Amino acid sequence: MMNLRNISIKNKLVLMQVFTSAFVLGLCIAAFVLIDIKGFKDRKVISSIAIAKVVGFNTVSALEFLDNAAANKIISELNVQNDILNASILDKKGTVFASYAKPGSIANYRFTVPAMDQKNFLFTKENLFVYSQIKKDNKTVGLVCLRFELSELNKIKMGVLRLGVVLLLVGIGLAYLIAMVIKKYISKPLLNLVTGIQQIRDTGDYKTRMVVEGKDEISILSLGLNNMLDNIEKRDNEVAQSKEQLNKQNTLLQSVIQNMGDGLIVADENRKFILWNTASERIIGIGPMDIPIDRWASTYGFFLPDTKTIFDTNDIPLVKALNGEEVDNVELFIQNYKKPEGLFVIVTARPLKNALGAITGAVLVIHDITALKNSENEIKKLNEELEHKVTERTAQLADAIETLRKSEEKYREIVENISDVVHTSDYKGYFTYINPACKKLTGYSQNEIIGKQFSEIVAPEWRDRVAEFYLDQFKHKIDETLFSFPIITKNREQKWVEQTVMQLRVGNRITGHKAIMRDITERKAAEQKLKESEGQLQTIFNEAPDALIVINDEGNIIRWNPQAEKVFGWSLVEVMGKPMHHLIIPEQHRENHINGFKNFLINGEGAFINKTIEITALNKKNEEFDIELTISPATILGKYIFIAFIKDISLRKKMENEKREADKLMHLNELKLKLILENIGEGIIVTDNQKRIVLSNHMAEEIIGIKEDSLTPTTLDWSTKYDLYYPDEQTVFPAQNLPLEKALKGESTDDVEIIIENSETKTKKRVVISGRPIIDENNYVIAAVANIRDITSYKELEVALEESEQKYRKLIGFKSDKK
Repeated sequence: MMNLRNISIKNKLVLMQVFTSAFVLGLCIAAFVLIDIKGFKDRKVISSIAIAKVVGFNTVSALEFLDNAAANKIISELNVQNDILNASILDKKGTVFASYAKPGSIANYRFTVPAMDQKNFLFTKENLFVYSQIKKDNKTVGLVCLRFELSELNKIKMGVLRLGVVLLLVGIGLAYLIAMVIKKYISKPLLNLVTGIQQIRDTGDYKTRMVVEGKDEISILSLGLNNMLDNIEKRDNEVAQSKEQLNKQNTLLQSVIQNMGDGLIVADENRKFILWNTASERIIGIGPMDIPIDRWASTYGFFLPDTKTIFDTNDIPLVKALNGEEVDNVELFIQNYKKPEGLFVIVTARPLKNALGAITGAVLVIHDITALKNSENEIKKLNEELEHKVTERTAQLADAIETLRKSEEKYREIVENISDVVHTSDYKGYFTYINPACKKLTGYSQNEIIGKQFSEIVAPEWRDRVAEFYLDQFKHKIDETLFSFPIITKNREQKWVEQTVMQLRVGNRITGHKAIMRDITERKAAEQKLKESEGQLQTIFNEAPDALIVINDEGNIIRWNPQAEKVFGWSLVEVMGKPMHHLIIPEQHRENHINGFKNFLINGEGAFINKTIEITALNKKNEEFDIELTISPATILGKYIFIAFIKDISLRKKMENEKREADKLMHLNELKLKLILENIGEGIIVTDNQKRIVLSNHMAEEIIGIKEDSLTPTTLDWSTKYDLYYPDEQTVFPAQNLPLEKALKGESTDDVEIIIENSETKTKKRVVISGRPIIDENNYVIAAVANIRDITSYKELEVALEESEQKYRKLIGFKSDKK
């Protein structure tokens, strides 16, 4: 289906007018058809009811005297009405008294008698049913039933419909012709505006201006665009000046910043990185990238200290600083494809403000604390090992309780000194004994808790579930159960416990319970964090800006994120369980991929593992395009999985190729320009507004001995090397009147003749100099160009010719012109 957004505006105008006209005309025709049909039905009902009443009036006597023959004769006269299919006269009991059937119709048609409070007519798809009561002295003595065919209505429908279709087609045609005539008055200015914008976009020439021909909204839009282009040009110049000043400052600060041990990152008010020192790249592993702010956390791998939860964009310290907040000593975990092992850092961020207090950017300082964090992790690991040993000891203790149940004194000695809570209760759940460990777990002393009902320490919202669980153990006489639930301590703190309950019996009668209760609050919290982390990892996987593909050790795809669907065109259902190399790897790379994959599974080594490479891939349309690929291995349950990070770089490659061609063309043009300058007979000198030579040819060096220095800019100063005179060779020529000096002031000068005398050798040259200023778009003089011609030999020849002429004049008797 054609996308309406891709249709030109002139065609949209035509379609809008045609569709609007067609819609309105269609509504009118539909209303006309409906009104015509309704009028026919109303007329038909009135005439049919009249016929029924006439038949009823004529058959009153026949019904009264039970004269069926008379009634049949009266009703048979309906044969003159061609559209009556059946007619019946019913007596007051509803029995058919007389009937009539049109030839070809159903002979014994049975009418359905309606209730007296319903309508006396009924339209169906093919028939009209009419009912009329036969009355005498205001008493109903019978009922007339008529069935009409509606073939005439169908003819009317088809006739009106044909007429409507003809009118609709004629109306659409007229609307199209009218739309074609008036579209140019609306679409032409818009198309001119679009053409101008496309030209600006393609050429990047912000000097282009829109032609304004009227005072309508499009003309106002053109004026606004022209003003915007003026502002863009002005801003470009201001940015160029600011960059020059910034480069000078950066030169002074660069050595200090690049040698810092801590990472330093600076972003401007537009969220663009303007400084990223060596330490930052070493710590993060990735350099600055021009990406949206909402992709900072996912691209660079900024996580909360739990190492699982990715930073919310608004919580990133640098983002907070850009919003005006000061952030001190925030801990982050950084993990990305360049730093798969991850590292912990402490960051501090500050906003940068100008003299007016407006935020112009922000600075972030990063300090690596991985070594310190590793020490903390070692301590945590030791604690976990200790907890594991405690758990093992608890299990051993439970076995010991069962084994030493008959030895009360030894049992009590063990129970009184273990860290888990051991208690007994009667069959109703009231505590009869509890060891001292209850104080640490519940906050209650032994005396405070003995005699209480067990449910009193259970969290209120869990009491029904706990009661149901242990009632089930009681009913089914289960010897031992294990159940986890929360309790409320004396300080109203909630803790999670895991309780093993064993039944005490005398014979077959349950007399009570004994139980071991241990604190699992930390374990529950860890389980909850694990669940949250799994959900966050899934969100990260789905929201990753790059395509992420996970394959197993057989090369089959087991994960495929939405970005992979967008890049390659295959949906998750289409790729799951299929070999990756069959779908996205071009045929010329498949053998290397398969061999490298097998080699890694055997030797644990791979040429492209944990490296970012540029290669080509295939999409669903079997089109080959450039990608950036990073493959990282991982192990789950002793088996390898491979995670592929894929970025579509086809657009970037295209732009790089275009830039390379543009640079080549520019270099070629520079060579052409230099070749032209070096082969003309005049000296050319171009200086900036500070009189530094930026361009000169060999003729300029030959005439005045000054040339361009590619390493150190040469300042043009003739007064140190030459004495300047007017053509009379006596009057000193002011240096400030030289054409190049005037050009730097904005004046143009044509062919000024000057005598230049070398102050050391005293040799003279006669030269003609022209000067032109070079002006930018803001009418500022940014440079000047001078053309220099050496006419010494021409002047000498001219003098020699004049002397010869005078000599010949004397020889032939002419007087000299000189006095």
